[in-house]
Amino acid sequence: MSASPAATLPIPEPCSDVFDQLSHCERLLTAKDLASMLAISPKTIYSYVERNMIPHYRIEANVRFRASDIAKWLCDHSCSRFGRAESAMSTARPTGRPTCR
Repeated sequence: MSASPAATLPIPEPCSDVFDQLSHCERLLTAKDLASMLAISPKTIYSYVERNMIPHYRIEANVRFRASDIAKWLCDHSCSRFGRAESAMSTARPTGRPTCR
């Protein structure tokens, strides 16, 4: 009987900011993709779609999201407290990332 090799777990990459994830996304996102990025359930995403609260595209019965639309939507829906902090930090942000309010 031979011993099984030791299992190696992948080292997780540092969590990147949601705006970084969205800025690097070049394809349309599914509800599952977007839910994962925003740390909410796909059911919540579909609820937003049904209430027309989030920018989306319908392709027959499928729903897709464009990353740049979602980044803008997030900025537009940030509370003013964070909006002011974002503006103050905008000079420290690399180019290509959205600046909220």
